[in-house]
Amino acid sequence: MEKILNFIQTIKKKYLLEEMPFLSKQLKIASIEKPYKGLKILHNVPFTKETLLKLEILYAGGADIVVTSPSFMEVDNNILIPFIEAGGVWRELESTKDTLFDIHMDCAGELINNPSPKIGAIEITGTGTHKYAAAKLYYPVISVDQSKIKSLEGILGTGEAFVRAFKELATNDIKNKSFMIFGYGKVGKGIVNKLRKETENIIVIDAEQKNIESAKKIGIRSYASNETAKIEELAKDMFAIVTATGVEGVITNNYNSINFLGKFLANMGGEDEFGSNFKSSDVMCQKRPINFFIDKPTLMRYLDPVFYAHNLGIDILLYSNLGYGLHPFPKFISDETISSWKEAFEEEVIF
Repeated sequence: MEKILNFIQTIKKKYLLEEMPFLSKQLKIASIEKPYKGLKILHNVPFTKETLLKLEILYAGGADIVVTSPSFMEVDNNILIPFIEAGGVWRELESTKDTLFDIHMDCAGELINNPSPKIGAIEITGTGTHKYAAAKLYYPVISVDQSKIKSLEGILGTGEAFVRAFKELATNDIKNKSFMIFGYGKVGKGIVNKLRKETENIIVIDAEQKNIESAKKIGIRSYASNETAKIEELAKDMFAIVTATGVEGVITNNYNSINFLGKFLANMGGEDEFGSNFKSSDVMCQKRPINFFIDKPTLMRYLDPVFYAHNLGIDILLYSNLGYGLHPFPKFISDETISSWKEAFEEEVIF
């Protein structure tokens, strides 16, 4: 345990502690109380340097952890190899299906077909929340996405990361360029919010009228996703088209792909939202979320409260006597966390 914690400390030196007040507080408590001692945990969250800072709390708290990473991202061997050499237990996602764990810490619902955990699961994304909500479960699942805490990452963090990644991977000049955004949930709203500092030439497509009206209220052209002919015509003239719906194959299944090709295509969901009519080479980063192809996929100040809540889900599972099925992350903890975050960073929070 000491070796892996020392390795994480070398990574941690590159981050400011003031950027992670919640994890820092959680680490102090876990190091003293060892609340996870004896728990066997399967941890499936995108494996990045930032994720190691989340894992530090679980290791310090005494957990027995098997680490894997979702299928939608490539793992950086420059991080993985030294992690394994330091004693970290790593398994490929598919190879985890033969082992029973006490707790699943999941992303995008990718552990839903694994053997049921003895105690329960904590899901961090909207995509995964939808999967768990539709499944017949014989264990409790806590959804961090069903809390305002997730908006700090989804609306503020992911939006900032998308613009930073797009500039780095596609072009440095996006001033006044035209973008079509499919999906105006947390991620889509965040992308639009940050893109508006570069261009007002943005169109939003969404299946829900409330989201369409929400975008229109801030002056964004918006259309219902079933206005097929109109959307296909508009798509022809776009500089970039971005998917953030959480729905697999949403473009292939609803539109003629010929109208989308030849543009910058970017997927920001955990699923392949462009679908089978698009080759991997047609879409940036082989259809994977583009922010995971740059250094610091999401800035730590936005990840900190979300990672904190994901870890805290273990305590909620252990002590709340939850029934089978999906449960939202507790509102009173979410409200308190949001209030503390706003006070710490003095940044406007948009819901």
